[in-house]
Amino acid sequence: MAAPTIEVIIPVRDMADHLPKLLAPLLEQLTDGDRVTVVDDASVDDTAAVARSLGANVVRLTESRGPYYARQVAAGKSAADVLLFIDGRCRPLPGLLEAHRELQRRSDVALSCTNVRTVSGPTLAARLASAMQPFMLPRSGGGMKATIGIVPPKPDYYPTANLGIDRIAFTKVDGFRAMRGGGDLDICWRIQEQGLGTIATDTRVLMEWEPRASMRDLGSQWKRYGTSNAYLRWAHRKESAGSVAGDHPAPRVSPLEAWSTIRAELRRPLSELAANAVVGMAFQYGFFTAKMKSSEFEMPVHFELPPDDDSN
Repeated sequence: MAAPTIEVIIPVRDMADHLPKLLAPLLEQLTDGDRVTVVDDASVDDTAAVARSLGANVVRLTESRGPYYARQVAAGKSAADVLLFIDGRCRPLPGLLEAHRELQRRSDVALSCTNVRTVSGPTLAARLASAMQPFMLPRSGGGMKATIGIVPPKPDYYPTANLGIDRIAFTKVDGFRAMRGGGDLDICWRIQEQGLGTIATDTRVLMEWEPRASMRDLGSQWKRYGTSNAYLRWAHRKESAGSVAGDHPAPRVSPLEAWSTIRAELRRPLSELAANAVVGMAFQYGFFTAKMKSSEFEMPVHFELPPDDDSN
């Protein structure tokens, strides 16, 4: 069986300064048939020019409709076997592409990911994000799971900071749906629930991620996660035949298990507890304010891509 080809798709907006640290180590890993596509999401800086100068393929959008739309545009043009979605804050480490390639060789796999380490920085927001490590393997459990709002008994998912998707499976579910957040969780659920393949993980840290530098941006990021989580719970329950509000309750936890969990939490470093408290409040604020407006929710639709996108 021939090795799967990979197209790395990276939506960016006004991130020209980030591209050298992102693209240089990524382009070194390409083999025959692979390519890297930067989707310039209507930037006003030199994002497109810098990406081209470094050797990436560029798709340039003249109007921003969010990162999932940008990903969908590039994915719709791809002929690669695997679509690897990452973002502008990612810092690839050696072996990343080969890990996804090996995982995607398996006939039962449609989704792939590796561990992502969040690096620290000089600001409080960056240090909090690093202490929390939102993309890392949890302390317990058998599989790699994103830490952003898993809804039992839904399948695992991983964010588009490092998510490989088999292109045929991607096409069969019509790709991402029109939403500003949570599209990665949504497509992982739909692919697995339609029996198109499972998610496979490589637990090595093969990617680093540079967090946002300000507390305002960090809080806004997690508020969006909470908002999209509330929306996705609503949408997927609506789509489940015969489902009603209140389906998918959390698993029962015994008092002993609860106490063990509390003790484990209290052993965490103070910095990590503080980080979880900050982002937890932002997440819950986004979740509950969105839930109160659930009567205004509409079912997500698939993107309609115009034929005249400026791509070159």
